[in-house]
Amino acid sequence: MAKQEYEIRDVDLNGEWRLVEGGYNGTMEKILSYDPETGNYTRLLKFPPRTEMPEVLTHDFCEEIYVVDGYLTDTKKNLTMAKGYYGSRLPGMEHGPYSIPLGCMTMEFRYQDPNKPISKDCSLLKNKLGAPR
Repeated sequence: MAKQEYEIRDVDLNGEWRLVEGGYNGTMEKILSYDPETGNYTRLLKFPPRTEMPEVLTHDFCEEIYVVDGYLTDTKKNLTMAKGYYGSRLPGMEHGPYSIPLGCMTMEFRYQDPNKPISKDCSLLKNKLGAPR
């Protein structure tokens, strides 16, 4: 199985916003597509105003991020990412901590490294996301 196939659709009318498990300050996510065999998924994230994410993050998967609205600042790198900014992180790349004073929305693409065999131990497979509605 792979991610679901959808013709272009209005994400405001499809799927549900839900609290991010372990998220900060009521951070919400909307899963847009999900592959249960690999754990790969695409989601929107909404960070409320005054969100502080105090730790440095790393993943065992690839992550691409696009800032849809607002901005966030990586306080360790002194890097502010505003609407229209994009990043691509390979496994192990450090990012954060983050400060999000006015709120922000991002789109994330998370997937296992395409240059390696699918790993059943990848943390993406520990997410219980389910298919978007």
